[in-house]
Amino acid sequence: MVKLNIVGIGPGNADYVTPMAHKIVSEAQIVMGAQRSLNLFNNDIQGKAQVLTAKNLNELLKYAVESTKSGKNVVILSTGDPGFSGLLKSVLNTNMITASEINVVPGISAIQVCAAKLGLCWEEVGLFTFHQGNISVIKKAELAACLKAGRSVMLLPEAKTFSPKKIAAYLMESGFDPNTLVFICENLTLSDERVIESTLEKVSVTDFSALCVMVIKTKQKQG
Repeated sequence: MVKLNIVGIGPGNADYVTPMAHKIVSEAQIVMGAQRSLNLFNNDIQGKAQVLTAKNLNELLKYAVESTKSGKNVVILSTGDPGFSGLLKSVLNTNMITASEINVVPGISAIQVCAAKLGLCWEEVGLFTFHQGNISVIKKAELAACLKAGRSVMLLPEAKTFSPKKIAAYLMESGFDPNTLVFICENLTLSDERVIESTLEKVSVTDFSALCVMVIKTKQKQG
């Protein structure tokens, strides 16, 4: 049975693309991805390249599933790792394909790179993503509850509706100390990468790149 390939392409730097990703892409008849994702595979793509955009996403995902079921070798390129704020969820949400019909090729996520930059053992922190409009009142409350329980948090902000500035303001309104330690890791692995150490108060009045990971450090509860 031919499976739909969803390939993680890392955080943006070509050095972080895995050999398996190059191999799978070079064998594909159809390769879909954002233009900057496709650019990482200029020397690999032998088949038809399709540019994914916010406007044509649903249409092309449907086309990818239908093409796979007709026997074609299709690759969808997903920034970072497909399983964390990646395109795996979007494909499954089409309700046209099951997990058993998908071949997921993991990639290096910005979360992993951020943890490495900060020397952070990331199994010990709470992970959140607010991409794809995932900004419900419940999700915000879960973020605050995790921090109040004494766990540090790593999260992917949403640039327009829940940016680092808005997250910091929300947490201060929820009673958190304005001097709570915050790290913002911008444009990881790219030429303009920055790692910024700050506080909730300072972040609440500062704009950051859309490509960033936010880490909020809390003091651990004492037994």
